[in-house]
Amino acid sequence: MAENGEQTAPIMAGSDDASNEEKTVGILAQVRQDHAGQPLALVLLNLRQRFEQAMVEVDDISLARMAHDISDA
Repeated sequence: MAENGEQTAPIMAGSDDASNEEKTVGILAQVRQDHAGQPLALVLLNLRQRFEQAMVEVDDISLARMAHDISDA
């Protein structure tokens, strides 16, 4: 944690050890929990941010499919 109290690293020990597949499953579960049924653009934005934060590369087509499955579209 940074001096100003901002979280700069994962909270749980070992979270950096997860494979990209495990990170993807976790990201999808969290975004589905937080944004299910919301507009496609919002879900897509949140997915893109979460994958960037986790440093997991996902192509635009896959992101769009995931967002569509979660959104109200």
